[in-house]
Amino acid sequence: MNPYIELLRPSVCFMTVLGLIVGGIVTGTFSFSYVFAVALISAFLICGSGDVINDYLDHKIDKISMPHRPIPSGRATRKNAFNLFVIAGVIGIILSYFVGPYFFAIAAVNFVISTAYAYKLKRIIFLKNVSVAWLAASSFLAAGFVGGVAINGALLLLVVISFLAALSREMLKDVRDVAGDRSAKITTVPLALGEKPARIIAMIFLYAACVLLALPFYYGFFSAYYWIGAVPAIALCLYASSLKIRKSEKIVKIATYLVFLGFLLGSL
Repeated sequence: MNPYIELLRPSVCFMTVLGLIVGGIVTGTFSFSYVFAVALISAFLICGSGDVINDYLDHKIDKISMPHRPIPSGRATRKNAFNLFVIAGVIGIILSYFVGPYFFAIAAVNFVISTAYAYKLKRIIFLKNVSVAWLAASSFLAAGFVGGVAINGALLLLVVISFLAALSREMLKDVRDVAGDRSAKITTVPLALGEKPARIIAMIFLYAACVLLALPFYYGFFSAYYWIGAVPAIALCLYASSLKIRKSEKIVKIATYLVFLGFLLGSL
């Protein structure tokens, strides 16, 4: 893969694009139209710009912990990486303007948050987790503002559920990365409170998300097909609580995809 495309982390940006599509289907804004295509490209570029600036600033840490990445491996220069960050971010924000005013506002806020995260927020306890969780959940919310305003109860529940799941997953990552964060002098919840309390807090957020998964069907937002994704997602989240950190974090990620599937099937 081209090192500069790799800097954008397409797999991470795909999650943002997928969130926008799922949110669009849930709200009815999704269509094979010029406006939605522009929204997808904008979301991809803004997400990618945040990934690039993060690698740009973490090049010294990555040289030790992840030497295979484009910058520490020498396959990409820091100067070109910074230029890519600016170009991707600016184009992404400009494109968002043509989608709608509220979509533009979310895009601009997300660009600021992802940039601030790379520079400062990731070193601030808990705020780093909240920032990442917001970036993950906001793609669903943004879908309700593509070409107009179409916010409904199902979408808001999806936003809250995805926020809690992402918050849980990020805290589990912090527990997993305690050694690296300690050497980098980054204060995280597990370093401040201990690994066991941090895991308990992460599981509380995860269980809260599981409880909320029952509400869309209860309020009649979706058909019974919703449970095809929701039931396995709940089962996996409960199973994740009994596993070691590295495995539980991966299981929660799989469960997140199943939640997407449930919302998609329930909307059809």
